[in-house]
Amino acid sequence: MYQVLIIDDDKLERKGLISSVSWESCGMAIAGDVANAVLALDFLKAHPVDLCVVDISMPMLSGLDFIRESRALYPRLQYVVLSFHEGFEYVQSALRLGALDYISKLRMEEMDCTEIFRRVGSLLDSLAGNPDRPSPSPEPGGGAEASLEAYTRQWRGLRWLFDEGLFCSLCGALARSPLTLRQEERLLLRISQELESAFGWPAAPPFLSQKGEAAAWLKGLRPKLYAWAQEQGDLSRVPVCILRAAGYVDAHLTEKLKAEQVAAQVNMSRGYFSVNFKAVAGLTFNDFLRNRRIELAKKLLRSRAVRPGDLAESVGYEDKKYFSRIFLEQVGCSCSAYAKQFSPAKDVTPPSAKS
Repeated sequence: MYQVLIIDDDKLERKGLISSVSWESCGMAIAGDVANAVLALDFLKAHPVDLCVVDISMPMLSGLDFIRESRALYPRLQYVVLSFHEGFEYVQSALRLGALDYISKLRMEEMDCTEIFRRVGSLLDSLAGNPDRPSPSPEPGGGAEASLEAYTRQWRGLRWLFDEGLFCSLCGALARSPLTLRQEERLLLRISQELESAFGWPAAPPFLSQKGEAAAWLKGLRPKLYAWAQEQGDLSRVPVCILRAAGYVDAHLTEKLKAEQVAAQVNMSRGYFSVNFKAVAGLTFNDFLRNRRIELAKKLLRSRAVRPGDLAESVGYEDKKYFSRIFLEQVGCSCSAYAKQFSPAKDVTPPSAKS
């Protein structure tokens, strides 16, 4: 049985958590509960503990500082953090320090805390190298974690930042996904951690209250990240350079653009730029440029802002025949056929109404 210490300055919160979880079915037992992190450090000196459930916001010593201090003294100790909505950015800090999971205090009553600790128990098994230890009772709908991992794999990497079609597809799939709100929150945390690692740009996802908010947050995040990259003077991070270059392309789509011209905007040679663009964006610069121009062309046709015959020049192509071929290959129909799909229907007078 894994020994658990609950650390929270609210006694009712501690007792409520203790009573709401079927600890034995999770392979755990409560070793004790204390009111602050200082008492917790004293408790750890005298009692074996495997897992600390710690409130992030506490007087005397915060939950984050407790994790830092106790981890230095007890490297095998693991953590689950408790947080209110207003302290959500600290959850990310706790996860970066190695916390296994988190619980929102505001939603504790509606959450299945037993399911959370069953999952944590499995993580403890993996960390301890005990795969053959009798597993806790399986949770209902045991495929949920596998589903979360599948969605995580889909969002892994940065290609969705550069591929508009992929991004729209992923957002649509997320909005229709069977993931719970909690799982969507964990997915957003993983995405934001990858963005911070790549760009040094911290993004604090929100707690979610309804389906669709996760996709909406990502749709709002993407242009903010692009705008931030354009303002950066420090070009020491390659991903920042590539995102900045992509933003430059978006701002000059209707002009003649060559890789060396864009590379110069981020102080790179053409060869170095091309290699790093593919590594970061997941597609070549030429493919990225073509995709962006096709998306602009489709947007112009949908809004009927440009006639199909004038479209090539409007999206940066001098050769109309070449553009028409590229459009057909990418979209599956000609520019004219695509435009007709969005033409307003002509009024038709029913025969019976004619005089």
